[in-house]
Amino acid sequence: MKKLKYIILLLVITGTVYSQPYRYAWITDMHVGFPGAEKELDSVVSSVNKMKNIKFLIATGDISEKGKSSELETAKSILDKLKIPYFIIPGNHDTKWSESGSFTFKKLWDDDKFYFVANGDIYIGLNSGIPWQGGGGHIKPEDLRWLEEQLLQVDDSSGVYIITHHPLNEQIDNWFMVMNLLKEKNVKMSLNGHGHANKITEYNGLPAVMSRSTLSKNQDSWGYTIVESDDSLLKFYEVDRSHKPVEWGQINKTEETKIKQIDSVQFISYKADIKLHLDLESTMISLPLYDKGKIYSCTENGIATCFDSTGSILWQYDTFGNVYSQPVIIDGYLIISTIQGDLITLNAFTGEQIQSIGFDESITSQLLAFDYTGNKTLLFPKATESKACVVLGTSSGKLYCYDVETLQEYWVFDRPGGMIQMKPLHIGNKIVFGCWDSKIYCIDDRTGLLIWEWDKIKNFYYSPAVCQPVTDGKKIYITSPNKYLYAIDLQLGITEWQKDSYNAWESVGISNDKRLLYVKDINDKLHLVSAITSNWVKIVKINFGLDTMPGTIINYKDKILFNSKNGSIYSVDSKYNYETVLFMGTSRVQSLQVKEDDLLLASNMDGKIILFSIK
Repeated sequence: MKKLKYIILLLVITGTVYSQPYRYAWITDMHVGFPGAEKELDSVVSSVNKMKNIKFLIATGDISEKGKSSELETAKSILDKLKIPYFIIPGNHDTKWSESGSFTFKKLWDDDKFYFVANGDIYIGLNSGIPWQGGGGHIKPEDLRWLEEQLLQVDDSSGVYIITHHPLNEQIDNWFMVMNLLKEKNVKMSLNGHGHANKITEYNGLPAVMSRSTLSKNQDSWGYTIVESDDSLLKFYEVDRSHKPVEWGQINKTEETKIKQIDSVQFISYKADIKLHLDLESTMISLPLYDKGKIYSCTENGIATCFDSTGSILWQYDTFGNVYSQPVIIDGYLIISTIQGDLITLNAFTGEQIQSIGFDESITSQLLAFDYTGNKTLLFPKATESKACVVLGTSSGKLYCYDVETLQEYWVFDRPGGMIQMKPLHIGNKIVFGCWDSKIYCIDDRTGLLIWEWDKIKNFYYSPAVCQPVTDGKKIYITSPNKYLYAIDLQLGITEWQKDSYNAWESVGISNDKRLLYVKDINDKLHLVSAITSNWVKIVKINFGLDTMPGTIINYKDKILFNSKNGSIYSVDSKYNYETVLFMGTSRVQSLQVKEDDLLLASNMDGKIILFSIK
């Protein structure tokens, strides 16, 4: 790092003294882990090292194929062969399936964003990848504040280049927030990957360039881009195995950029009677928890907070880790896990730590707590009558059951071969969960022994690992990214039926009487399906657009309620009319939760928490 900082300092000094043409390399969408990608990236690095007068290199995301730590480590070992400094951001492939919650990326490269100066030009890279939750892009509130702070340092005469993985348009849901910050600066160009093609276009008045992937196109050749900058022009060259740069586009730097101001209201209550509105202004991947009039939240940066019914903070606790799992409460214990592998118990009333235990891998699943009814004898005796246990899953596919009071192990189930992400479904003496090895497992909650294994799906990308399954007591119902709805016998693990006609995507719910399934279509529809026959009952057309945000659809009184990618909560009444209940801002809304006194708890990834009822 000292060497890199020294080089950056030289670039800054050079930029403030001279203004002269310069060139840099640009690579994107390397997908290390995809067959042949490692070798092709190595060829690209070798080619860049042979090029003359290349000052630095920018890598714009999708460094890995599946976000695995091993893939990122391999990519870094190759990129570190570069003889020039390089600057890197992640893409959606690095965040969607990341077994470390994207923190391996930050550990390897110190950050997931960058700012540097070259020949007087400002280069700013932002992470638009979303950890674990659907496709598309989003800029975190913390990163927007960071961008605003960096832009305060920028002289109005300096050329600014903004760099993301996704295009800086509607593919990043809050793209306009970035544009509004850039509007008053001398922004020359937006650079992005994601599309695997060379393309010059514009986003909201800002010239924009997309570059090809380093992967072979139709198996012909690996490739990358060289950007040449002088006083008036930006020129783009493609380099492949011929090692001869071929110009494919230009942008005139002297033309004035006119970014349009985008106005956007970020909260609208249509039908919600708001009881409490909290805005943590911090990324929140885990769901908040409501218990006995108090709200417990855990932000991604590891801060656990307890709020009273007025929104006042009762206590806070720093986990010194990163939290992706919803905390659970049982017998007065608040249980929190971190992506770094710590399981922590707190006094739910005071926030005082009781004890903690560390695992040698990431805790990735949502937590499940219940009373243990098995006959396992613990090594150290318990001091209370509490039977509370907690179940947690890890990045390698282990599912553990621990006594809450003493944090002693009851059992471990280590058959799965991939990350466990969902909250296990607990029914009777069975625990059912999907995994990123494309399977669903059912185990005994007393012993951790396998009851059945479902392996209908054979493809990692279609794993039933995110959708929270629902049950009528006889069957479980789940959707997966292959757009199928499955009904699986709870006792035997046999597929009762499957349907691909609902265009489903990781979201399902069941009516209170267990007769109807609710299936969110990936495009603008909600399907009502018979849980008994699998036949359509009704299609409700709703204008929510493309929606890949997972969620549990709930039956609240006589209404059907569900979350969305676009920031809204929707309601469908008994006559199948829909309306928007609440718009929480341009950020993905998480699964709704029905709480005591008929209250609903809603939250989004930007840290908004709303307690409400429907008018």
